[in-house]
Amino acid sequence: MREMVLNHASLQAPDHYSAVDWLKDVTSGMTLLILHRVAESTLRMSRLPHEIHCMPAWSLLDALLELRRVGSLEEYLFIMRLSTKVPLLSDVDQNVVDRFLGCEAKGLHPEDGAPLVLCAITDGIAVGFPSAGWDRDQLTISFNEMIEDESIGEATETIDNLTRSAHARTICERYRAGLPQPKNGADLWENREKRFPHLVFGPEVGGQLSALNTAVLQTVVNKLASLDDSAAAWRDSRDTIPTWLCKVTPESDSVMNNERLREARRFRSHYGTRELFEWHARFGSGGRIHLRFDPRTFEVEIGYIGDHLPTARFRN
Repeated sequence: MREMVLNHASLQAPDHYSAVDWLKDVTSGMTLLILHRVAESTLRMSRLPHEIHCMPAWSLLDALLELRRVGSLEEYLFIMRLSTKVPLLSDVDQNVVDRFLGCEAKGLHPEDGAPLVLCAITDGIAVGFPSAGWDRDQLTISFNEMIEDESIGEATETIDNLTRSAHARTICERYRAGLPQPKNGADLWENREKRFPHLVFGPEVGGQLSALNTAVLQTVVNKLASLDDSAAAWRDSRDTIPTWLCKVTPESDSVMNNERLREARRFRSHYGTRELFEWHARFGSGGRIHLRFDPRTFEVEIGYIGDHLPTARFRN
């Protein structure tokens, strides 16, 4: 999984308020990247927080302590619990180290450019403040690189850059769009956690996806992506029920009051028990995705993907 790398060169703030406000906001973005499994829960750094200055005589550590003092305890604890890797090349694969040592950023002091070069050669995600020149969700990094014949060549790479929480959504969308299209239902099942990190799936869904007509596979992918986004937003909002980004409805009273029809909506949960998956989304001409959601855990679980289940008027 991708790593986040602190771009310390961007950590320049005009005042204490801006530094704390930016730090709080970018923390929300980091949280989102981890929740979407776009990045792992680590932050690679060139220097320790007390050695990085946001303002003269005011360090990143000072900003973190101020973040806690003003009541943003959750954000403070999130950063404190991140697995930090200092110095920059700590635990980096030797092949990467060898390549990195032959590279140097253009237009930046070598020490300031080092985190960005590392992002460029490892597909890392730069993290920092939206100070002058850094307020964008991608950066183009130019650097000199020693090639095999020991001559120097110029390389250019575009990297993801997180300096505002809004950038995280864009980075997540790019990540999802960059995933290879599933070959079939079995392939979709195998990669479900990468594609839909905020959904859980009952064990019967794997077989259902394998039996799915590949002609409707992309439609199912799109619908599950919408449900995944709805599940992510629900965890943030903590509302009583999710605000669905696609049409999701419960079964009719005629179905729920009929024992045979109601039991046809009961499937094995990932907990191992058989649960009722009353709510459903539609796909294709007659397909259904049956789901359930738990307001205690803010969990959305998919229990069935396939043809329309039997109703009083429709028998499958």
